[in-house]
Amino acid sequence: MMAGAPMGNTNREIYTLEVALDLFEKAKDILVSDASIVTETELMVKCKYALSLPMSSYQYLRDEKFPIELGDHKKEINSILESRVMKCKEMYPGIAAMTLKNKHRWKDQHDVKVGMDEETLSTILNALPEQDRIAVKAALLKHVK
Repeated sequence: MMAGAPMGNTNREIYTLEVALDLFEKAKDILVSDASIVTETELMVKCKYALSLPMSSYQYLRDEKFPIELGDHKKEINSILESRVMKCKEMYPGIAAMTLKNKHRWKDQHDVKVGMDEETLSTILNALPEQDRIAVKAALLKHVK
């Protein structure tokens, strides 16, 4: 039994740029109209049945055939999905942290210089709101003495 399509298969070449743009516009419409969709896989399954667009063709068009032309659609779809994931009440905090780390290079700890000079400390403190500045100064003085 053969896995996948044979070399040189052109079955997916029926999709022109115009057709691909139309399909991805319809995919966005499906996404916007169905708030229960929170992953791209769910969206691809819906497109498979609603648009007769196989999941492998969805991925091929998006990632290989028209990555630049469909880039804006991909970004918009990912933004909608990401906002839904972040708002999901049943989501574990770990998933939210993982999403922030993977997509936005977020870190859950900050690199702080040990023994920073007064000028750097003053710059940091001056950037804080007044109430926070007072609390931070009090905490620092407590540890210095």
